[in-house]
Amino acid sequence: MNTQRLALTETQLSRYRERGYVFPLAAFEESEIAEFLPQYNRMQGLLPGHADVSRVNWWHKRNNYIYGLATNPGILDYVESILGPNIILWGSHFFVKDPRDNSVVPWHQDAQYWPLTPMNATTIYIAFTDCDSENSCMKVIPGSHRGKTIRPHRRADKEEYDLKDEIPESEFDPSEAVGIELKAGEVSLHDDALIHGSGPNHSDRLRVGLTFRYSSTDVKCDLSIWPTYRAYLVRGVDEYRNNPPGVIPTEFGAPDKIFPE
Repeated sequence: MNTQRLALTETQLSRYRERGYVFPLAAFEESEIAEFLPQYNRMQGLLPGHADVSRVNWWHKRNNYIYGLATNPGILDYVESILGPNIILWGSHFFVKDPRDNSVVPWHQDAQYWPLTPMNATTIYIAFTDCDSENSCMKVIPGSHRGKTIRPHRRADKEEYDLKDEIPESEFDPSEAVGIELKAGEVSLHDDALIHGSGPNHSDRLRVGLTFRYSSTDVKCDLSIWPTYRAYLVRGVDEYRNNPPGVIPTEFGAPDKIFPE
């Protein structure tokens, strides 16, 4: 484990605030990176039937390996640069594109899906494999987070979509899109209001990314909408106690529900 403090530089923090994202960042040792795919394959083996790993949420609730990645000191150093010293973890999700995979993550803003107030969340994306334009890395619209405004989303029930809401391209300029290209083991951060998405993987290479969602402790979830929401205090103190706390997993398990838990 990397024990050196990994806070964002002033330049990186300024870039995040201006553009809504920053990459690439290092957080893991080579020995840790070498474990990513074997552990991912183990997790896939825990899923029932032909469950799509991209449609399974909240691994950190059930899997001690995933919880360990989410609480890696280097990862939390980066998050602290943005959110401050008091941090809760509440989300985790694999975004996977198999070789020749036609699945699409449509243009969206993360905060559209989350009944959280105020909007103050950041996402860490960990590349389990190389993620580049060839195998359909995540693309972002720089600066689209500014103003913290949720753009109009429309329902789009397309079989190939991993998410069912999308922002029409009339709402922004898709020609401005930037690919978040990462080597295996590198990470990126992006704001909860940033417009982003990814297309189909036309390559013969697997693309695996793992996301973690963090907020400052003042953020409150509307439990009438999301009753299974749990907040894991991963750094600092929770002086607000706005949300029910989660139980730290002790086993290498898998979520028992497909989306909505």
